[in-house]
Amino acid sequence: MIEDEKMKKDDLYIEAKRLAENLRKEKLESYAERIIFAMESGSTGTEIIMALRWHIIDILKNKDIKISKYIKNNAIRLCKEIDNLLK
Repeated sequence: MIEDEKMKKDDLYIEAKRLAENLRKEKLESYAERIIFAMESGSTGTEIIMALRWHIIDILKNKDIKISKYIKNNAIRLCKEIDNLLK
């Protein structure tokens, strides 16, 4: 963790890109693209972070897709970090 247990936005973006890469490895290209699109299309940091959160939660709630426990745990952790950042 970085500075008083909160992840910096730059680190959050790195982790989001890593999540997208891992989704691609599991042949979940459309979900990976949603993560990348959220980062590339947002105007402000807050807009990007909120879009990332929405897409990550959508992935986690979707019972029709199979993701590894590793990806699921990373997605949950990233979502928690976003929540902390938005406080």
